[in-house]
Amino acid sequence: MKDLERYVERIVTSQTTQEAFDNFCDAMRQHGYDRIAYSLVNDHPSLGLPSQHGLATSYPEDWMKHYAARKFSLIDPVTRQVLTSRMPFFWSDVTAKLDRCLPPLQMMDQAADAGLGDGIGISLRGEGPELVGVGIARSSLPTSEQNKPQDYNLLGGVYLLSTCLHETYRDLTIKSARAALSRREHDILSWGAEGKTDPEISIILNITVNTVRFHWKNIFRKLAANGRTYAITKALRQQIITPASIRTPYQNR
Repeated sequence: MKDLERYVERIVTSQTTQEAFDNFCDAMRQHGYDRIAYSLVNDHPSLGLPSQHGLATSYPEDWMKHYAARKFSLIDPVTRQVLTSRMPFFWSDVTAKLDRCLPPLQMMDQAADAGLGDGIGISLRGEGPELVGVGIARSSLPTSEQNKPQDYNLLGGVYLLSTCLHETYRDLTIKSARAALSRREHDILSWGAEGKTDPEISIILNITVNTVRFHWKNIFRKLAANGRTYAITKALRQQIITPASIRTPYQNR
């Protein structure tokens, strides 16, 4: 794969999730693939994010809306392959096994009409059951390649770069979540993880109970958590807080 080491370095040293995605797209364009979709196939509690087709994408916007409106995720053969296989694959290897009269292949025909006629699928496993899918497509197949067999040597490099994208995207998302909390919110989360009640936290931090509860609401919003226990669990898993390092109110807080 052309310039593999250079693109690995560019992706892993990206400063934002958008930069990481853009660098990945640049690498894929070197091989004729100009349409990318980085998707969370299921919920990602470790990131505080729900499942989302095209969390980062350069797929046509009209196609993304059509895909969601028709609930194509339920019949998408590429998504099914991502769910069942850890190996990178060409879409054509999947569609070749489908009956042309069945909805999955009809969906793929519509995708081709929208400019997604040929592609690669990547399945990446995260924490526990968390699963990421990367769709790498091209809007047109060059005439020079129309009768050529698929280049399976390409899959290894694409898989490596997809892994770099995912790990970088994940790390930057977690870093962003950490940075989003104010010092006061961090303190309240930490004391909450120590089992302190809101009245106890108000005494420790010398603020009112209503102020403590106001900060909890902001914490829930920023961590996309629907309650105190969930917020604390997510903060611990993401290492936003470390309760063991909490000092008592009398230790220079």
